[in-house]
Order: sequence, then C-alpha cells, then structure tokens
Amino acid sequence: MKLVVLGASGGCGRLLVTQAAARGHTVTAVARASSRLDAPDGVRALRGALDDEGFLRDAVRGADAVLSALGLRLPGIAPWSRPEDPGFLDRSTPAVVRAMKAEGVGRAVVISAGGVADSYDAVPAAFKMFIRGSALRHVYPALERMEKTWLESGLDVCIPRPTGLTDEPATGRARVVARVEGRATIPRADVAAWMLDALAAPRFEARTPMLTVTGAA
Repeated sequence: MKLVVLGASGGCGRLLVTQAAARGHTVTAVARASSRLDAPDGVRALRGALDDEGFLRDAVRGADAVLSALGLRLPGIAPWSRPEDPGFLDRSTPAVVRAMKAEGVGRAVVISAGGVADSYDAVPAAFKMFIRGSALRHVYPALERMEKTWLESGLDVCIPRPTGLTDEPATGRARVVARVEGRATIPRADVAAWMLDALAAPRFEARTPMLTVTGAA
C-alpha cells in the first residue's frame, strides 16, 4: 500500500514509518516544519505546515490511506504546563480531512488516547484524577474535538485509543478492551503494529477501540 504517516517525527510516528517500510509499503513521512525528521532509506520525507491544505494535498496525493500520530506538544505534564500550540489539532484535523477528500483518499487510522470522550468511564478512577490534575486536562478536550471531526468526516476512519504509552519493545499482545484497571499500558511499538494490521484488513472492526497490553479489566 501507499501510506502517509502524519506526525512522523514523534514516538508513535517514527515507529509507524519504520514498521510500514519494513512491511514493504510505500511510505511518505510527514512532520511539522519545526521538527527533525530522519526517515529510513526509500521513504519520502516532507516537512511543512500541517494546517496548510495545499501542502497536505501534495503529501496525500496517490495514497491508499493515512496514518496520523498528530497530537499536542507539551513541555511537561505538570498541572501548570500548557500545550505549545493549543489550537494545533483544531486547525490541522479539518485541513487533513479536506486534503484527503480533495485527493480521493478514503481511509485513515488516527491515534487518540484511552479516556477520551465515551471511554472516560472505562478508565480507573486514579487515571481520571491524573487527567484532571495534570497538563492532560488541556489535551483531552482537544483530542475529543479531533475525534469528532474525523468521525463526522464521512471517511472510513478508525481511531484507536491506547492506554498509557511506553517505549518498551513490542509484545505482540495488544488487545481491544471495553475497560481497563490498575496500571494499563501499551508499548508504542504495539500501537504502531496494531494500526498497520487494522489497515491490512478489508474493514475496520471498530471506530474507536481502546487498546492495551496490561490492565485489561
């Protein structure tokens, strides 16, 4: 497949690029102009404004699907921390959707987070307190708005909601769960592999699946 990875310089994005290329896909890696982007050999690398529809149209032209690992950058998780660009997802998400429609690209897999929107009631009380008491309280509403834009876009979209992300090696044990408890985590490498597996199937099994390796209730 011809795949476009948005947010290719981040933790999940880099793994999506390397895993997709290793599987033999033709990959375009896309990152913000301010990001450092080290793409593997054979991967097309683009940097630019991810709220610029013209730039995005060039990036997604001819693609079979888009994989998005875009999110808000935080300088830290402390309660007083604020996203570097609070409106980034509010601008970039509609621009990506418009670019995909204009270029006839119909499928997307987009990373969100466990606890966003209707999955809030499915995470432990301690994690709810962490969301409310940390810088994530600024991120989660933006992720919910992002999800809404994708879900109402008319595109064939899957929005996985991983639990706590780690940099541990892939386990191959990513699961879709209805609830989590305790310390629920998943390696970023497992999230990337799950997203690519989801695209390989003829249809998405769910639109907003919650993913985890540990902590399944």
